[in-house]
Amino acid sequence: MQRILMLTPYLPFPPVSGGRSRTYNLLRELHGRFNVTLICFGRPEERAYDTGPLDELCELIVVERPSSPTLRRVAWLSSTSVRPVITRLYGSHAFREKVRRVLARGSYDAIHVESFYMLQNIPEDAGVPVLLCEPAIEYVAWSRQARVAKGLPQRIGMALEARKLRAFEPRAWERAGVVAAMSKLDAASIEQAAPGAAVTVVPNGVDAGFFQTSHAERDGATAVYMGDYSYFPNVDAVSYFVGEIMPLIRARRPDFALTLLGKDAPPELAALGRDPASGVRIEGLVDDTRPYLTSASVFVCPLRSASGTRFKLLEAMACGCPVVSSSIGSEGLEATDGVHLRNADSAPAFAAAVLHLLEDRDEAAQLGANGCAWVRQEHTWSQSAESLVSAYARLGSDDGERVHGEAVTGRGNVHRTGARS
Repeated sequence: MQRILMLTPYLPFPPVSGGRSRTYNLLRELHGRFNVTLICFGRPEERAYDTGPLDELCELIVVERPSSPTLRRVAWLSSTSVRPVITRLYGSHAFREKVRRVLARGSYDAIHVESFYMLQNIPEDAGVPVLLCEPAIEYVAWSRQARVAKGLPQRIGMALEARKLRAFEPRAWERAGVVAAMSKLDAASIEQAAPGAAVTVVPNGVDAGFFQTSHAERDGATAVYMGDYSYFPNVDAVSYFVGEIMPLIRARRPDFALTLLGKDAPPELAALGRDPASGVRIEGLVDDTRPYLTSASVFVCPLRSASGTRFKLLEAMACGCPVVSSSIGSEGLEATDGVHLRNADSAPAFAAAVLHLLEDRDEAAQLGANGCAWVRQEHTWSQSAESLVSAYARLGSDDGERVHGEAVTGRGNVHRTGARS
């Protein structure tokens, strides 16, 4: 049985965010087919949870990492180095030494790395081919954030980080043996920015056995959104919806309400939840999102920034919930507008799409059924796992051979035999 060393920037259990869900579900699919050793960072708040389910799937090694820095510290880190902040936050001597010791005790067939900024934690003499999975293209995400951020200093800071990332990310992609993108759209962007990269697609999935439809009648005027609100794009999406879209909906449907699921709601969102007149209900991090996804009239995804593909849409659609999304929110999924979901990119168009689904229950039900069938056909975790297994196999092909014995450090040094440096 092949041995895989997996490196992630987070503890993937409980699966309360997109990246964590992806890693946990892929580990479930790989279990019994590969022997996986997982080395990951773990913040104090993450380590408070029981990791027993992970221990059943892999050998788990957690490296301590402080809680997320304050905005003031992030600004200081950004202004004092040409390196992107994210690379400074996740570069760790302790992590590299842990990887070195694990590699020294036995051979591995591949190193699976989640996110380019974790490459720097692989020792230069590792001598094992590397699969780099990119859940998002960071310079795209930061560029979009810079356009919608509030305040000139924040916009300038984000634009500066985007420029740094645009320089760093493609170099990392060309150093990896194979780069796995989440969608064909992201794969094309990676190939354009890094012509020397070997790129494949390992799409995100959904647990089709867990997220299912219900025969219960849906609420007449409730929308749901969910996310990790420590992530700027989710806060911006909610602020945009509540400030510009929701008033247009409530002008015709005063009973309309928005339910927010997910952790770390900032003070400005928490204040909305305390105001009965706002129409916003904050449920926070719930044990099970299915009761909300099977009862809401519509799932809204008004993202204006971020990159990659959205788990939240796949889970909502698997539950038969009609979806209205921005183009950024649904990008990369290849779902058909008007068949599997509705796309809208202005506040009036978004409000009109939501109102139409609230008022035409038959069309809403058909849209939800179409989306559910499409997700189950195209985006199960078993399908994603097969793509991942194929990517591992590619590391042993002619394309992957070029990285045997190479140092993938993310610090400007690369040694590759028979390949462009």
